[in-house]
Amino acid sequence: MSRISIRRTHQLSHKEARARVARVAKRLSERFGADTRWDGDDLVVEHSGLTGKVSVRKNEIVVDGRLGLTLGLFRSRAESEIEKILDKELKA
Repeated sequence: MSRISIRRTHQLSHKEARARVARVAKRLSERFGADTRWDGDDLVVEHSGLTGKVSVRKNEIVVDGRLGLTLGLFRSRAESEIEKILDKELKA
C-alpha cells in the first residue's frame, strides 16, 4: 500500500481551518463517494481505494492516508492534487 503524508501550516483560526477542511471533504465526498466523519479534530476519510485522516491543528493541517493498489499507482498525482487543494483553501 502507498502512503500519503502532507503537512501544511496555516494562519487561520482553528474554527475557520476546520470549516475549510470540512468544505473540501464535502466536495470530495460528492465527487468521489468517500465517507467522512469527524473524530475530535480529525476528519476520517474512507473510500474503497483510500483510508486516512485530515488532522486540524492549531497552526497546521496534516493529511495521512493509505492508498489502495489502484490509487497507489497514481500516488504522486493524488498527492499533488491534495497539495494544490490545501494550498488554495488555506490561504488567509
